[in-house]
Formats: sequence, structure tokens, C-alpha cells
Amino acid sequence: MANSWLPFLAILAYFGAVINAEKAVGYNVVSGEEFKKQVFENPESRLLRVVYFWKFDTIPGGPEGHIIKSFQKNYEDAGKYVISFKIKFMTVDCTKDPVKEYCDKPKVETLVFVFKDDYVLDEMPMDILYSLDSIVANVLHLALLMEVPTVHTAMELASLKLRAIETKKNVIFGKIMAIGTPKDRAFMEGVFAYSFMYQFAMTTSRMDNILGIEDVTEWEEEDDRVWYFDCANAKNMDCDRSIYHGPMTVQNFAIFIKTLTLPTVCDDSNFAEKLPKPLHEMLGLPVSYLITTEEDLEEHRQVYEKIAKVYKGNLVFAINTTKPGETSDLCPRPPPCVSIKPPGEKTSCSMQDNDDEYTEKYGKQPKHPMGLSKPFNLVNMDELVRDWLEDYYFDPAELLEDDDDHSFGPETPDQEKQDDAVALAVDQMKPLKLNLTDIPHLTDKTFAEHVKKNKISIVLFTVKWDPRSLAFLHPYHQAAKTLMKDFSLEKSPLARVECSDWPDVCDKNNVTRFPTIKVFEWKKFVRDYTGSLDTDSVVNFYKLFKLKTPVMLSDALDVEYFKLGQKPVDNLGDLVQSVTVAVIPEVMATEIEQYKLVAKELRGEYVLGLCTGHCAEDTQVTANAYLFVERFNDPHKEETHFKGDLFYPEIRAFIERASLPTVPELTPASLPKLLWYNTPFVILFRVPGDEASQNIEEMLVKLTEFENRVVMAWMDASPDSVGSRLLHGYNFKDTSPPNLVFLHHATSRVCNYPNIVDIAWDKNELFSQVIQWMIDLLQNEGSCNVLESGHHEPQVPSYDFLSRIKANRQRKDEQADQARGRFGPQKTVEIPDEGDEVEGEAGEEKKPMEKYEDEMFGMEKDDDMKNQMQADKPTHTEL
Repeated sequence: MANSWLPFLAILAYFGAVINAEKAVGYNVVSGEEFKKQVFENPESRLLRVVYFWKFDTIPGGPEGHIIKSFQKNYEDAGKYVISFKIKFMTVDCTKDPVKEYCDKPKVETLVFVFKDDYVLDEMPMDILYSLDSIVANVLHLALLMEVPTVHTAMELASLKLRAIETKKNVIFGKIMAIGTPKDRAFMEGVFAYSFMYQFAMTTSRMDNILGIEDVTEWEEEDDRVWYFDCANAKNMDCDRSIYHGPMTVQNFAIFIKTLTLPTVCDDSNFAEKLPKPLHEMLGLPVSYLITTEEDLEEHRQVYEKIAKVYKGNLVFAINTTKPGETSDLCPRPPPCVSIKPPGEKTSCSMQDNDDEYTEKYGKQPKHPMGLSKPFNLVNMDELVRDWLEDYYFDPAELLEDDDDHSFGPETPDQEKQDDAVALAVDQMKPLKLNLTDIPHLTDKTFAEHVKKNKISIVLFTVKWDPRSLAFLHPYHQAAKTLMKDFSLEKSPLARVECSDWPDVCDKNNVTRFPTIKVFEWKKFVRDYTGSLDTDSVVNFYKLFKLKTPVMLSDALDVEYFKLGQKPVDNLGDLVQSVTVAVIPEVMATEIEQYKLVAKELRGEYVLGLCTGHCAEDTQVTANAYLFVERFNDPHKEETHFKGDLFYPEIRAFIERASLPTVPELTPASLPKLLWYNTPFVILFRVPGDEASQNIEEMLVKLTEFENRVVMAWMDASPDSVGSRLLHGYNFKDTSPPNLVFLHHATSRVCNYPNIVDIAWDKNELFSQVIQWMIDLLQNEGSCNVLESGHHEPQVPSYDFLSRIKANRQRKDEQADQARGRFGPQKTVEIPDEGDEVEGEAGEEKKPMEKYEDEMFGMEKDDDMKNQMQADKPTHTEL
């Protein structure tokens, strides 16, 4: 009975194997004849055929089998997904019904063929088709080969935008870091669905800033990015730009593209009453609401529309009017009020919400607390929207990343040193051992290659015997370490040449003093560094020099951020005390070139912004160009405007003077800039915190009629300060601060206002009296002292090598005279030139100067004499 079941089980096993084998072949298996019919005989227009040729009798085991099974699953899922895209996936079984011209190809089982019309469009290796996303993305790239141009340079992108302006078509431009990723798939599906409405383009470039020189920060973000260019409504041949802030998924990117079709601002003062439910709930999109009054509508609309253009596509912008003082469900504060509502939620952040009130009213913390009653302006609006988007799209998984431990500071001394005060003191007094391993030491063979391969090279030229060079090595090394950390660099951008070892390198680079720092860009010498020799100054110089100059500003919002020190980098205010803004219409080409020349010359010291073209139209209040300096930390005056023609000498002089505070502190750094004006100084010697000093300083700010005739400055005259010693050196009767001093270097006149503290409390009297005093002094009237003439030397003496050589020679002559006294009369010999040999006995090796010294003394030097002469030679330490 048991044996009677064997034939039946064998039949089941046979059919089961056949079924399993059939399933193992793949998705949508077609015969060889059907394959030829669909691909070559009746190819449908614009329809891609994706074909995989199966060559396995059975699926192998191990890792190879796992790869094949995974590919089969992804291939099937992709084939089902792209049917709606007019793309057909097929499998040909080469083991049963082969198509010889393809099945016989070497390693055909590792390839996927894409056919268009009746030819092979591409052969894709299986290793790039590792997932459902990669298969769909790569196939869509081939299907849309002519629809999505790949852009490689800023010029190509500019040309594409110009064509879009001519055809009145908007542009969606993607920076896709890698082909075949989920983000690439999302972008390509957007292309397939909306290429009839928009001109799409993409790039995979990671290095070159294709957007343009003004968008460095926006471009260098290490992630896939998508930009929208509104070229259909372009003015002055410039397209407004917005960037997509949401996650790059198929669904979210599709919503972004749909949102682009809405008006920039949905403007209907009564739309909330007409619609069955709020706009953010009806559209399923986040909506920003501006609630204002009829009186302020036009003024607020201008600001609101500029923000709406910057964030177009990320959320909907709507505007509504109400009566003054009234609130609404859309915004819980009186107008002007801005709120952002996510879809499906009734409450969100408000520009005028107080955090405590919000929490009490709605039972939760606001997503982005803004504080109470922030002014309605471009900067606050931009901050609200940007931070809200960051919160809205925040991924909590980011918090799971481990932070590196960046603890710094000196190591704790050994326990033995801590227990022994003497040992600890001795250890702390040991000379500092410099670790300069992070700084490349350049030679005659490596210098040229180093400055050639690095975009920006800063090179320090030193000599071992110069104390300034040695003192600067430690700050320079610290600057190198700081820059490597801040920019995540493996090698330092700072290098060094030791001129005592490689004098030819220093001669070729015209190094005549030490230490000298020179800046190179792509091998070409640019300029000498003239700043302070400390770590922070070198670091700030490099960071500023790295910025493109001038900074190109695209619109009014850019100008506002630039003035606040938040563009082109967020911490610009930490690097410089001021920025310069030039608003120049595009037709003034000569003035633009003059300004760019100044920006190039001042690169690394000052930051200059240029607003032209569309930006000038967006911010222009007059038809003419204007230039101003915005100071960040000036308590008296933030802006100074330029008066005159925009030409190189005038622009540069204005920037260097106006970048200083209205009443700058007189320091070694500011003195050279102030001396350049060749005008008298009016110096307030003051004590910080003194009220009388503050009154006098405020008075100096108001003396605008003397702005170009004298330099106003102040010095700290606290006890034992440089200012206090300087004030006493003027030999006034009263040298106590506050003291107002008139100093004219050209005539050596130095005068002070007598007893100024007596009138410092009466501001009107102070102002009128000081004006008359300065008028008299400028007319060479009034009693003054005369500066004492004196010889001023640097704190570190210079090196007079001729005197040192002469002194050494004189010392040797004295030693020779002493030797004559010890050893009697000596025979006269002819003194040879250095390098000449002196004749001696045959077969004797002759050394030029040694032989001369022997004859000079008439005998071989004994050991004591040799040691004495050796001790008299200048040592390396002495030099």
C-alpha cells in the first residue's frame, strides 16, 4: 500500500519543481517571439521596454543566490509601479526559449537592457539596481533623457534660465548627490508628472557652486537640494529663487510642486468667511496668515510678498484684514499678526504670541516661541518661517547621533607635581616646546607644488634668529589647528618657510623682513598679510579671504541679512566690525567695476556687498547709486553714507575710515589708518564708565562740521595705562582725565581744553565752547605746547650685522695683540683673502684660514688657546 503512493508523490514533486522553477525565472516572462514582436516589430511611441534575460537553471545558493532573489523582488515591484509611466518590464528565459543575439552575450545575467523604439538605449549593470528606488530612478532617467538636461557650470544654468525667460517657463533645478537614491527617484517622478509645466534640470556636482558666487552657503549644504526659479515673471532678466525645505520623498516633493501653482499670496480679505473651512485644512498644506488692517495693508503686503517669494512652494501665504485692535481665530493677537497653521491643526506659532500665554491658552509649548510683539519686518518674518519649517520637518532620529567629545584645556599635572609646590613651579617654568607638526614646512622642492595645488595658501616666512618669528610660531600653529577644526580639513591651509634653510625661496618671493606672511591663490601671489600677529587675527583673515568678494546680494532680504552680519555666513559679525553695501543700477558699469576693484584690494580685511540688477530695483529708493558702511557695535551711529563719485581712491578711503567707529579707540591697529588722513587729532583721554567722559564723547559725535578736518578718537587714561603715560608726557598743567587734547603732528602743536570737566555737565555749554576752541586751533590761534623731539626705537632692537662683524673682528685683533705679548715678536706674513691657500711644506694639507692663523701666531695653537678662540666666536643663541 505504501509503495502505491510513490508514483503519485513523484508526480507532485515534478509539478512542484516545475512551478517553483517557473516562479524563479522572474516577472512577466515572455517568449522569444513575443519579445521580438513587442520590441522590434510593433514598438509603441515613447514606450520603454526593460528586459532581463534569465540564464539560471536553478537559483544558486549562498550570497549570489540572495542577490538574485533580492533583484527579482525589486524588479517585479518596479515593473508593476512604472506601468502608469508607459514603461513595460519583461523577462526572457534563455534556458527554455533563448534569443541568441542577447542570451549568448557574455555575463548577460548581470545586465538589464532598456529598449526604445527598435534599438538598445542602454545596458544597465545589476550592481546599480540594488533597490526598488534605484531601478525606478535609473529607468526614469532614460525615459526622460531629453527632458532633464544635466548642468555642469554656472554658465550653463544661466543659459537655461535665459531660455526659460524667453519661453515664459519656470525652472525646477535639483542638486542630486547620487543617481538611484530615493531622493533621485522622487525628483525624477516629479519630472515625469510635471515636465509639461516646468523646465527641469539637475546636477550631480559636489564641488562647483553652480548657483553663483553669492550663494556659497546655500550651495555647500551637504545634501540633495531643489531650487525653484520663477522665470515666467522675471524682471530685468533675473528669476526669483526659492529653495525646497521639506523632505525629499515622492509624496512631499509632489506637494511642493503642486503648491507652486498657487498665487504667491492668496489675497482675499474675506476668504475666511467664504470658504467652508480654513485654507490650511482645505488644501492639506501649511498656511501662513497675515492679519492686518486696511490702512497698513499695502505697506505690510510688500514685506509679506518678498518673504512669500523666498519660501514659495513650502507653504501657502494668505493675507486677511480686520479692524484695528480686533483678534481672529486665525491669529490670537491684534494686527499686525502672523501665524502659521499646519494642516489638521488649529494652533501653531505666532509672531506675537507670548510663550507663557500660549502655553496657558492652548495647553502646549509653541513649536517656535518668538517672544512678545516682535516688529513686523523682513528679518523677523524670515526668522519665523525658516525656524517653523525646521521644526515642522524635524527628524528626531538626528538626536540619536553621538556627539564627539571636543574637550580642550591643559592636562592636569601629575600627582607628584601637585604634591610638591617647588616641582610644580619648576615644571611650569620650563620652556614651551612647540609642536609644529600640523604646519607644512616648505622647501625649494615643495613650495611651488604647495601653492599650485591649494586654492588659498598662506605662507609664513621666518628665520631662526629673529625673536619676533619665534614668538609668532605658537599663535600661528594655534591658528592652523583652529582652521583645520572649523573647516574639517585634513591638512593645514597655513604653511611655513624657514629662510635660514631655504634662502633662495625667500629671495624669489621678495621677503625682506621677518616674519612675513604672504597669501597665494592658485599659485599666484595676491597680497601680504598686514594684520596683527595673533591667532584670532590670522584665523579671521583666512575666513574673510575665503569669501567671494564682493558678496552679491540678490534682493532686499539679502541686503537686510548682510547688514545684520548674517550673510554670506551666519557669524560674519564675529569676524568684522562692519560691512559695506553698494546699491548700483546695472547700467552704471564703470562704477560697478571700480567698486569690484576696491573689493578685490580689501579682500581679507573688509567685507563688501554689491546690490545690482534685480536687487537694485528691489531696494532702490533713488535713481542714483549709493554706498554706505554699516557698523555692528557703534553705540553712536550705525550707518555712514558716502558722498561723492564712485571711483577707486574715494571708495577705498571712505571704507577704511567709515568702517571704524564714529569715535574710535586709538590703538596700534587703528593709528596707521587714522594717520593716513593727515589731519589733526582730537583725543579724549577718558576713564571707562565716567559720566563726564561719556558726555564729552557724545558731544564729539555731534561735531559733524569738523568731520573731514580732524580725526576724533579716544584713549583709556586709567592709572598705569599707555594713555595715562602719554597724557603726562604732554606737560599740561592738568593731566587728570577726562582731558580733551588737540594734537597736530605736522606742526608739533599739542593743546588741551582747560578744565573741561567743569562744563562737562552742561551739554549745550560744552558743545558751543568746544566748537569755538577747535575753530581757533585750526586757525593757528590759542596757546599750545610743542611736542618734545625724541628718538623712538622699537622695543626689540634691530640687527646691525655690519657692526656685529666689525666687533667680532676687533675682538680677534685684541686677542692677537694679547698673544704677541705672551709669545714675543712675531714674523710678518701677508694676509690672504678668504678661500686662498697658503703655501707650506710639500705634502702638507693646507687649509686657508687655519694656515694663516698658525703663521700669525708663529706656532701651533695649544688646546687652551683653541678653546679660548672657540669661546670668543658668536654662538647661535647670541645671533
